Amino acid sequence: MQSTGFSLLLLVAAAGCSAAADRRVLYDRRVTPQPWSVVARASKHQRLHVLLAVQQQNLDALDKKFWAVSDPKSSEWQQFMSKDEIGELVKSKAEDMDAVVSWLKAGLSEDAVMTQSHDSVDVRLSVKDAERLFETEIWIYTHSDGHTILRTQGKHSVPQEIGLAIEFVEGLADFPQKRSVKTMPKKRSADDTVTLVAPQTLVEMYSIPKQPAATKVSQGAAEFQGDTSYNQVDLSAFFNQTGLAQQKVSDIVGPYDGTVPDTEASLDVQYIMGVGQNQVDWYWTSDLWMYAFSNNFFNTKEVPDAVSISWGWAENQQCSAQIAGSECTTIGADSQQYVARTNTEFQKIGLRGVSLFVASGDSGANGRTDPTCTDGVLHSSFPGSSPYVTTVGATMLQNPKFELANPPPACSSQGARAKCASGGTEVAVSSAEAGFTSGGGFSTYTKMPSYQKAAVSEYLSSMASKLPPATYFNSSNRAYPDLSAMGSNYLVYMQVSGGFSPVGGTSAATPAVAGIAAYLNDYSYQKSGKPLGFLNPLLYQMYAELPGAFTDVTSGDNKCTESGCFASCQGYYAAKGWDPVTGLGTPVASQMLAYLEKHFASRASLSEVIV
Repeated sequence: MQSTGFSLLLLVAAAGCSAAADRRVLYDRRVTPQPWSVVARASKHQRLHVLLAVQQQNLDALDKKFWAVSDPKSSEWQQFMSKDEIGELVKSKAEDMDAVVSWLKAGLSEDAVMTQSHDSVDVRLSVKDAERLFETEIWIYTHSDGHTILRTQGKHSVPQEIGLAIEFVEGLADFPQKRSVKTMPKKRSADDTVTLVAPQTLVEMYSIPKQPAATKVSQGAAEFQGDTSYNQVDLSAFFNQTGLAQQKVSDIVGPYDGTVPDTEASLDVQYIMGVGQNQVDWYWTSDLWMYAFSNNFFNTKEVPDAVSISWGWAENQQCSAQIAGSECTTIGADSQQYVARTNTEFQKIGLRGVSLFVASGDSGANGRTDPTCTDGVLHSSFPGSSPYVTTVGATMLQNPKFELANPPPACSSQGARAKCASGGTEVAVSSAEAGFTSGGGFSTYTKMPSYQKAAVSEYLSSMASKLPPATYFNSSNRAYPDLSAMGSNYLVYMQVSGGFSPVGGTSAATPAVAGIAAYLNDYSYQKSGKPLGFLNPLLYQMYAELPGAFTDVTSGDNKCTESGCFASCQGYYAAKGWDPVTGLGTPVASQMLAYLEKHFASRASLSEVIV
């Protein structure tokens, strides 16, 4: 009897080991990131949204084509590809995709919704299905701001053959990133005039055309992780009080509830539309993070020409917000893998002819994950550190001028000591004055692209004695931001907050720059019938050939964080030319348009010679 029992135990143990060996554990959650709290086990009938990234092919060919269509000196410039052409180029192996789809179909109920693309599978399923497929438990988690999500507790896994076919799964264990905009600092001298920003401020400062673009360029703002609402009544009041023509968002993609507006989304929408006037305006939201957004965006048939993204998180903590690096494997991959796959999606988007604009971050070179500068390394912010997006930093005004010819009513909303500026000397924002510090530096993972090597090398050489310790950053990697714009005290209208409030951040500068891009795209459409697509090679070539297309910002630094300045904080200084605080400088739209006119004329002449 004892022998038989012992044999039975051995058989059971062997069966358990075999079962474990047959599955790949993607993550084993043992901690809950702050400020989230576990509430209760999820109901079997609640719904989840997960995205499986299936292995891709031919990435070298994708990379070659992306740079060819993005380089203004290339014979293939603006020869964009369709969604299906790009999808066919990088599509997963048939055996990998078939394995993933068959496994999902076998475990999904009839009410599940599965969408297959060339290299991913998007699934909206019940908790019951998710727990069965991934052999896990789904729990309810609540953020301190009231936001509630469903995520795993304990292990979740997939069969080994599925683990080999995919790169990772998003939406099961990863927690949302959160962002914030900065309200106007309260401590000021009684004699100070508070400098406010309205759309007219930006038009004057950046020589933006006063007439709307001639063609219907499309543009939009992207929001994430439950931060999904602006209010149309607020938008209408904003246009009314800033003296602009009434406009409406024509296309909304993703979760949206206009009855619960928030400041971040309102800022993005009001200023991309307030600067890039009379365009076809989109509003795009994602309930997951950056890979899911970029994958969904790419796989949508019709998309806007330009997108403003005012979101980011530490590049080395992309796989899970606010969890230490040792825990940062929640999606079944590390952050470097996540960044690489998302960068591929950005290339696919650029190859369609879309311009992506991304905020550089609001906590200086140290980043939001190291508020007191104790890590002994500088933290790049992703997606701002991606070489496939145009990254935007923030400035503020010294010696402001208040000479708007006809200040709109909004400019009187903050009292007699607050006025809308018309210009002045731009410097890098500081935490003491603006409540935040512009992010910038060098990517943790991605090599420096050729388009910026000359400009960055000049900075590294001229500022060698003032750089952070060499162990703090990798000077051979992608450097950012690419350019900057005013980022402090933008007037944003929200009825629930009592009307206008001054807010700021690189999240204010980014939609403004995206709005300026509408006029550049408009000119491109008139000349070639196509948008400009990924802008960076053009911008750096423009800077080299016409420096006056940018206003150089040479004062300030990004050593401090949102939490303040500490003795251990390192960072970079603004300087002549490109720098990791303000990039190439702030845009001079009239000169940018003049450069485009010359560039298109030159290409037309070359084409005539070739013919």
